[in-house]
Amino acid sequence: MTETALLRLPYIASNQNQKHITHNEALRMLDALVQLSVADRDLSAPPAEPEEGTRYIVADGASGAWTGWEGSIAAYLDGAWMRFQPLAGWLAWLVDEGKLLCYDGAGWSDFISTSLGAALAGGTFDKIGINATADTTNRLALASAASLFNHAGNGHQIKVNKAAVADTNSLLFQTNWSGRAEMGCAGEDDFSFKVSADGSSWTTALKIARATGLLTGAAVQSSASDATSGRLLTVGAFGLGEAGSVPPLADVDDPNTPCGLWGVLGGSTANNASLPAGLAGTAGSKFGMLMMEKYSSSRVRQIVWSTVANDAKVFERWYRSAGWESWQLIYGQRNIIGTVAQSSGVPTGAIIERGSNANGEYVRFADGFQICTNGNAAITTAAAAFTGTITKIDSDKLWLGRWY
Repeated sequence: MTETALLRLPYIASNQNQKHITHNEALRMLDALVQLSVADRDLSAPPAEPEEGTRYIVADGASGAWTGWEGSIAAYLDGAWMRFQPLAGWLAWLVDEGKLLCYDGAGWSDFISTSLGAALAGGTFDKIGINATADTTNRLALASAASLFNHAGNGHQIKVNKAAVADTNSLLFQTNWSGRAEMGCAGEDDFSFKVSADGSSWTTALKIARATGLLTGAAVQSSASDATSGRLLTVGAFGLGEAGSVPPLADVDDPNTPCGLWGVLGGSTANNASLPAGLAGTAGSKFGMLMMEKYSSSRVRQIVWSTVANDAKVFERWYRSAGWESWQLIYGQRNIIGTVAQSSGVPTGAIIERGSNANGEYVRFADGFQICTNGNAAITTAAAAFTGTITKIDSDKLWLGRWY
């Protein structure tokens, strides 16, 4: 062999005279090709006054001293042009454009458009690892204390695409390489939040339906009467916001029933017989609405009323440490006036009663006091006819006393 295989540098032959000529020729070629930098790639003819050592990539349509040199390196050395045929993989810095070029065996192209330089121009690499090792599954791997995705303009979006509905696009959060939380579209297009204690068993805490935007999941009540701590209330929970029927009350005497509005459903509600006797309906099988108010585990109030039409009675009772106290009637516009009654001084009917009979008119009060009159005429009827103990006042026209 008389020259090297790649750069074709001349060898010094055995017993060669003037060895310095061959050696200097090889040095001149190395000087032209090592750390290759070319002035231009758009010229097809040599410049009129080239500088010593200047190199060019010859453009198509070469002419003059460059005829037939298309794509070659033309170097001006010792006052003459010298041609170098590039090999695949050669790199050259293009001075006038500020670009790095690569020869692929057929022509020159920007280095960043080749597979070797793709990452520099947003091209494609099989894998990229930044302070970490990428693999065939995790093709982009990054080990860092933080990552910054900044805006270019007014905003910034992170896009996670999948091929089909049954595929998954999500963000997975791990502890020691074991999954603990995941959010995204996992096997469907509904958006879900999942959690796991061991990376194996997963619970869907929340799922947002893609069509309606409504929530389901373990963090949402399973029913309107679900009292599990930490769950989100649904419409109608404990009777709140319900457009239809309120949830059924399980037990009238249970002080641990969650606060809210409940439906009393006759014998289906345990301890129905504990409801007040004055509440409309058959004892032990009454229907109505019950409101639970809880201030603490030992201070609970119930308010109940019947669902029977025109029944105006509303009752309340308190639960304290010793248990449930007696029901008390709550007075309002519809039951202040009516038939009065009392038991041991405690009203059990209306507060005021007004009436008349053949003996005159009377006004009775729930505490037992009554006033009897007969217009301007004297009352001649015996006191016993008015029921109770009364005393004549104002010449028999006004009698005062008690009706019980």
